[in-house]
Amino acid sequence: MEVHAHTHTARKKWTHYLWEFLMLFLAVFCGFLAENQREHMVEHQREKQYMGSLLSDLVADTTVLVNGIPLKLKRISAIDSVFLFFNEHPDAKTISGQLFRTIRRTNFDARFIRNAITINQLKNAGGMRLIRNKQVSDSISSYDQRCEVTTLYNDFYTVNSEVGNRQFEKLFNASDLLRLYISNTSPAIISNIPDSLIIKINTTELNEQLNFMMLEKAYARQEIERYKELQGRAVRLMDLIKKEYHLSEGTPLEK
Repeated sequence: MEVHAHTHTARKKWTHYLWEFLMLFLAVFCGFLAENQREHMVEHQREKQYMGSLLSDLVADTTVLVNGIPLKLKRISAIDSVFLFFNEHPDAKTISGQLFRTIRRTNFDARFIRNAITINQLKNAGGMRLIRNKQVSDSISSYDQRCEVTTLYNDFYTVNSEVGNRQFEKLFNASDLLRLYISNTSPAIISNIPDSLIIKINTTELNEQLNFMMLEKAYARQEIERYKELQGRAVRLMDLIKKEYHLSEGTPLEK
């Protein structure tokens, strides 16, 4: 009978297994750190892209606000011109074509339509969590809230202007304007009204019209103050974003 010798491998020490465990743990931990770092870099890049896009929106908002103020000042000036005329001619039963155009101008204005694409993305897609700077985050929320308030007042302001248009229909004598209405081929209501035209007015409606214009003047003044206040917020937010993210208006993603 043959006898086989059995070879025995040396038993590994417990320190060897401990070392293998540590090496495996370090490999997994380093992989976790690398993935976490990669995610942070992606999020920071997305954050900066959001801020660059928001900066562009704010530039557009301030342009609308700046351009809107002169329109409101011209509206106020037109209202004052109408007040001066009827103050000097309290018994007037007719007006000139020039004053007709001025009266129509008292109800012309533009409303503020904000650029809310980026802010809506930040709010609806969870982008606000990407903003690490609390001052920037708070300023964005504050600006957004103020825009919402301004939009509500704008809606009221627009409805009020529509009421003014209905009152014009009662004030002017249409028979004096029908020939020009027929010949008018422009989208504008008053493009072909000559200065020399004499138009009879409904004097029973004049008192209500003048009082209503005073309300419109007050509302226009209030709108100007809201525009200036919102413009100031927009400029401060723009400056903060450019400072914190090293951005400029022309190249929003530059280093």
